[in-house]
Amino acid sequence: MFSRRHKGIQPKFIYNINCTINIENKTQNLNLPNPEIYPILAAHTSYRAKPMATKKKQSTRRLAAVMFTDIVGYTALMQQDEKEAATARARHREVFNLYHEKHEGEILQYFGDGTLSVFQSGVEAVECALAIQLALNKKQGVPLRIGLHIGDIVFDGTDIYGNGVNLASRIESMGVAGSILLSKKLNDEIKNHPQLKTKSLGLFALKNILEAVEIFAVKNKGINVPLPQEMKGKQKKQNKTLAVLPFINLSPNKENEYFSDGMTEEIINALTKIKGLKVTSRTSSFFFKNKNIPVPQIGKELNVSTILEGSIRLAGNKMRITAQLIDVNDDYHFWSENFDRSIDDVFAVQDEISLLIADRLREHLGHFEIDDKLVEAPDISVSAYQKYLKARFHILKMTKPDIETGMDLISQLIKEQPYFPLAHIGLHFGYTMLGTLGFMPSMEAFTKGQPYLEKAIELKPDLPECQLNLAYMAFLQKWDLESAYQHLNNSFNIRPTVEYYQSMTSVIIAEGNFEAAFNYIETAIQIDPFSEINHHLKGFIFYCSGKYEQAVTQYKKSIQIKPDAQISQLELGQALILSNRIDEAFEVFNNMPGPENDLIKSGGKMLCHAASKNIKAAKKGIAKLEAALQNEQMERAMNILMLCHTILGDHDKALQLFEQGIQFRLPLMVYVPIEPILQPLRKIPRFQELAQQIFGKKTTVPTVFRKYKKALLNQKELNKYKLHLAQLMDEKKPFLNPNLTLRTLAAELNIPANHLSQLLNEGFDKNFSEFVNSYRLESFKSKAADPALQHLTILALAYDSGFNSKTVFNTFFKKTMGMTPRAYWKEIREL
Repeated sequence: MFSRRHKGIQPKFIYNINCTINIENKTQNLNLPNPEIYPILAAHTSYRAKPMATKKKQSTRRLAAVMFTDIVGYTALMQQDEKEAATARARHREVFNLYHEKHEGEILQYFGDGTLSVFQSGVEAVECALAIQLALNKKQGVPLRIGLHIGDIVFDGTDIYGNGVNLASRIESMGVAGSILLSKKLNDEIKNHPQLKTKSLGLFALKNILEAVEIFAVKNKGINVPLPQEMKGKQKKQNKTLAVLPFINLSPNKENEYFSDGMTEEIINALTKIKGLKVTSRTSSFFFKNKNIPVPQIGKELNVSTILEGSIRLAGNKMRITAQLIDVNDDYHFWSENFDRSIDDVFAVQDEISLLIADRLREHLGHFEIDDKLVEAPDISVSAYQKYLKARFHILKMTKPDIETGMDLISQLIKEQPYFPLAHIGLHFGYTMLGTLGFMPSMEAFTKGQPYLEKAIELKPDLPECQLNLAYMAFLQKWDLESAYQHLNNSFNIRPTVEYYQSMTSVIIAEGNFEAAFNYIETAIQIDPFSEINHHLKGFIFYCSGKYEQAVTQYKKSIQIKPDAQISQLELGQALILSNRIDEAFEVFNNMPGPENDLIKSGGKMLCHAASKNIKAAKKGIAKLEAALQNEQMERAMNILMLCHTILGDHDKALQLFEQGIQFRLPLMVYVPIEPILQPLRKIPRFQELAQQIFGKKTTVPTVFRKYKKALLNQKELNKYKLHLAQLMDEKKPFLNPNLTLRTLAAELNIPANHLSQLLNEGFDKNFSEFVNSYRLESFKSKAADPALQHLTILALAYDSGFNSKTVFNTFFKKTMGMTPRAYWKEIREL
């Protein structure tokens, strides 16, 4: 990644460690992919604020907790009784003014029966909302709903707008009388305040908000928490998220585990190609390997709605694969299947299983388009492919013997299959791991690995791994942002990966666009919550933007996942120094693993000495680091020395080092202009001139736009096929077939499966399972009420109505009817 993790980077070498870049669109002609990933940098709706005494508009931006309120049913009350409505509004404003004054809130506007206000503190905002509701939520009170979010807002003299305003407004509209709803971001701010109790209502897709938002409700005594059925119809719950757990090796030979792990990874890679489906990365999925943890807990920790699990048994030339999909929220299996196949057909089987899983996910979760093929068979023999899987299995264990074993296997494979690009990528990855983990001098490892990367790019540049590495080169070596974004765009279009989001994060950070970077790293964390790199990058965003407390929290999370994460420890110490917590920074560096003369450990202590004005000790450390300028650790030493000289006030020396780093085109120089410790240098003209040599004089500010894909069906076609489908269901009753699938129903309607998926989503606001099971439920209710069928059991009637699983029937019935099938059965029998 690009997150300052390289321990000794010299010019003309690219160090491929989980690259990280994150940005929105640099320019419109870059045409960056997938509109769902772009954060909103300006709200779609503006709210009129109080006039400000300024002659011309000057925009000011700040972070604030935003509150929206609205009196529920006010319009109807006005029509019924204007006097009562006026009394309710006056009471509302009286209470509103009183508690905003107590909690230091700023009232920006009253509009009709609603209000808009902001707070500097998220805690104050929630406490104010709580006080307002407790005052108004009484008999003969005022039915108020409140929505809150903390985010960026912009004043331009007359208007207030921004993502913070837009999101708070959407959250408020979801509430019910007497409720207080919060965004996850604000909920995170109040976690350590036990007097404020909240409950998650789940992830929701909000209008004009591109990413799903987790909504929380305040549940203090006297506050109304919306019921699930009260949330229905207001917003559609976002649930297109999946984790693929490592398939279990059931073969008698335990060494075949490499094959089950490899199949799992191939299925993950295949499913990530589906736009609209978010698939947890390998790192976080494999975190739960061999751990006896209930599926609902795994789903909660990975923040997904669905989990795929399975097993593989190899016996001679045969393999049996089992797979099942589990709904996390309701903890039930809604699909399972066995596949008995020949291992000679492994590539076709991977595609078959991936497509079938994608189909079942779409039927259960909702519309997304699926390509005809998800797995491209490599042009190698099955035995060579098995050797590749075995090699990767060993390298990913990340011990020195295993990495070397894996690299030996890949070296053999390259001799046998010299034109297999993944083998070259694999050997490059092996050297990267040896250098990153300290099993080989980093410079030596990166130098040896570079030719294999170049060969892979020569053989197949359209591999996502190759495009990512080309982006690394453009960003870190050539300092060419436009090319970096183009390669990242290519990588995403081939197959979205967590490395793409990490890489986008890193590039945007280097440009100083921290808000956009934050959106990308949040997506990366959703895909890979157990990655120390993701938490490091989130900490780096906070660090560079001057939010040192939040940075400390994130760096500690990174270190908790990977205790030897040296760069996280270095920047944790730097954040503590900038927070004037120098003793704590000393403790961080003293407790770092490794010898006392380790460059990062000794360099960190030197920064502490400089910050505590221990000049003698600092200069002693400087002498040691200057010696490192002559070896492979030059870049890291130069970077730390720049920080130290700046802290000591020797700006000329710091600038000399910066100039030297630019002359050598050292990759870490891209982050120098945004380094907080170097803040004193930023006003110096020479520093500004040097900084402009990195990415040029023009500031690259990403322009946000959505690239809309043309709908498969236009509105006229939707209406036509909606009518045809309703007639088909009523006349032919295909739902009575328990094996009915979206594809077979599409064939009966004579349209492609992707078209039917869109039709169900937009025409009926249902996924395939909801649509078909609603017909099956009505059929069951009709049969249950028929006296001639009273001799049949509940389950027999369910199966006779088309349900193919007792669990699916019971779950759907309870969700739809609000009672169990047995309770319903008893109720109608008593009529």
